[in-house]
Formats: sequence, C-alpha cells, structure tokens
Amino acid sequence: MDKQRHGITSQFIRLLMVAGLGCLLLFAVLRCALRFTLTAYADQSDFIQQETTRLVEEFQDFVTEEHLSSRDAHQITEWVQKHNFTLLELYRDHVLVYSSFAPKREIQGEQDQRVPFYDWQPYATIHFSDGDLEALLYSNTMRTYEMLGSSILLVLCLGLFLAVFLLGCRRIVRYICLLSDEIQAMACGDLDHNITVQGSDELTTLASCLDAMRLTLRQQHQQEAETSAKVKNLITQMSHDLRTPLTTLLLYTEIVRYHKYQDEGQLRDYLAKIDRKARQIKHLSDNLFEYALVTRDTAVTLDPPAPLSQIFEGPLAELVDQIQQHGFFCTLDLGDEDLSLTVYEPYIRRILDNITSNLLKYADPDHPVSVTFVREANGAGLTFANTILSDTDSAESTKVGLVSIQTMMEKMHAETRIQRDGRQYAITLLFPLASE
Repeated sequence: MDKQRHGITSQFIRLLMVAGLGCLLLFAVLRCALRFTLTAYADQSDFIQQETTRLVEEFQDFVTEEHLSSRDAHQITEWVQKHNFTLLELYRDHVLVYSSFAPKREIQGEQDQRVPFYDWQPYATIHFSDGDLEALLYSNTMRTYEMLGSSILLVLCLGLFLAVFLLGCRRIVRYICLLSDEIQAMACGDLDHNITVQGSDELTTLASCLDAMRLTLRQQHQQEAETSAKVKNLITQMSHDLRTPLTTLLLYTEIVRYHKYQDEGQLRDYLAKIDRKARQIKHLSDNLFEYALVTRDTAVTLDPPAPLSQIFEGPLAELVDQIQQHGFFCTLDLGDEDLSLTVYEPYIRRILDNITSNLLKYADPDHPVSVTFVREANGAGLTFANTILSDTDSAESTKVGLVSIQTMMEKMHAETRIQRDGRQYAITLLFPLASE
C-alpha cells in the first residue's frame, strides 16, 4: 500500500490535481477581481457614455457612406454583428422599425406596430436617405473588456499550470539523471561510490537494487583479486620449492649417470635420495592439482543434514587404518552428542586425505595422534592434534595442502582453525549446525 501511495503514477496524479485546482482557483479569484474592477470603473466614470457616443457617430458615418434607408435591414444587421454586445433599435415617430434582437423582421409605420417609447432613454437622431430615425444604441464595452481580460487570465493560468507541473516533475527528472550518472560511473568500474537512494517510489526500489548489485559486484571483484593474488603467490612459492628438489635430483642423476660413486652401497644411497626427491616433487604436484581442482569448483550444493557419526565414520576409519600401518598410535574421543551437520561428502573425504598425508609426512610416530570432538554454541566438528617431527623437511613450505583444506571448508561455510605451539600442532574443522 505504501509503495502504491508513493508511486510515480500517484505522484503525477497528485501533481496534476494540485496544479489544476490551484490554477482554477486562481483564475476564478482573478476573474472576479477583474469584473469588480471594471464595474467600479464604469460606475465612477462616463466611459460607457463616451463609447456609446463614439458608436453612434460611427453608425451615422456608415449610414451616410452607404446611403442607407430604413429598409436596408440586412446592411444594418451586418454592422451590428461586427460590434459585439451591441443593442440597436430604430424608431420613427415612436414606432419601432428595426431591432437587432429581430433583425429579419421589418416593421413599417402601421398604427398597430406602435411600441412603448421611453423619454428618459438616451436617443440619438440618425439621418437615413428616407428620413430621420431615433436610434437607441447600447454597447456593453465593459463586457468586451471582461472577455478579453478573462482570455488573458486563462492563458496565464494555463502557463502557470504547466510551470507548476514541470517544476514538480523536475525533482523526479533530476533524480533520474543522477541515477544515470551513477550507473555510468559504475559501468566504468567505480564500485566504491554509493548509489543515491531517496524517496519511496519505483525509482527508490530501482536505486536500492542497483546499490545491492554494486556491493555484490565489488565483493566479487575483491574475491577475484584476492584469489588472483593467492594464485600468483602460490605459483611463485611453488616454483621456488620445486627448484630445490629438482636441482638435487639432477645432481644425483648426474652422479649415477657418470658413475661418480665409490661402491654399490653409495649407489643405492644415491638412488634412495633420487626416489625421495622424486616423491617429494610428486607430493607437491599432487597438492597443487588438488588446490586447482577445488578453486575451479565455483559452486557446491551441500548434502542433506546428517549425523556427525555418519559423516565421518568412513573417512575416519580410513585415516586411522593408514596411519596405524605406518606405526602411529591414534586416540579417538568423539563425545556423546551426535549432532546433525550439513556438508559436502566428497570434500570431507578429500580433506581427511590431505590430513592423513600431512600426518604421514610431518607427524612424529613416537607420539599419539588424537581426534577429539569439539562443540561450540553455533557449530561442532573435530580437532586433529599431533607432534611434529623435530627434523621435518620444509619441502611443503607453500602449504598447498592446507590452503586446499581451507578453500573446501569455506565452500561448505565451515571454519578451519590452525594452532601450533612448538612441536605441538592441531587443526580444527568446525561446521555450522544443521537447522531443525
């Protein structure tokens, strides 16, 4: 109801009504003032008498020039019609022979056509070719001026109506021009300038939508810039980290190729180092591929809500089995609560695969690996804690695997927390609780 009341159409209707009624009222007031002024002037001056005298003289000149007789009613009528609001009656010996009220009726001087003749009326003698006639002539000149003045006032009021209407539309047009300028600025890449939102009509709704679109575009551009910066930084770090094992690998292969070793034992040692460096390079490339695969997925449809035990039962069993085969001891504390979470099952498996790979590469098998249930006000999840090897190789200084985990967690609207205190390391996966 509020939008309809303040819509552009209703604004135009109100503007038309206000301007129209205002101009009509002004026209009525000015017309009454004009009529009052003309009447007062006529009562206080001899203007009407002077005009009547002028018309009598003009009529006499017309009769003389045309050599008219009292029977030339047609020519007399044409003259009367050229002078608006004029009453003309002609009498001969108090008998009416012509009246502008009945111009087609010719009255001759028979005795039964005698009409009242008032001596107090101002009569003038007109000399016709067939004798003199008494003329009663009245011209309402003030009526003529009143009509002329009313026409002028009407034109002025119509002009005022258009001016008021255009002034009322000016705000809307100015707002449209402002929005047009801001849209052009946004199209040119300026996403920091707010779209002006004012009023409560359709243009206001449009401006609000445009501003929301501007914020969305700015956020997308910021995310794209951050992603691009991360990729560039990752490529730079990866090229540095790959160069070190590759250089060592080429050195050892050159030693083996040119038989620069002392005995078979040293050869086996070099071959073992070559294998270790090759696996290190493969591990880095696998992590890079994993990261590229995750960032390529633009949208993820989360699975229906499921209990935490059902989500992590299979992946956790695989993790525990793999690290135990490599001599690790694992403790599980999954708590008593089996809360419902909303996740993307393929991402869960890939995240735990990354965690398993990191444990096998960096964790100290002499210390247990713990998996603990975590419960917070708005979420729940698991914490994986371990002790880092004292002589850990810094081959994966780029942390590509960790970046992949964080990216997948963000796509599931979940949170990743990293804690490191000396050799103690913990990663927490915290998921929002599913709505009931």
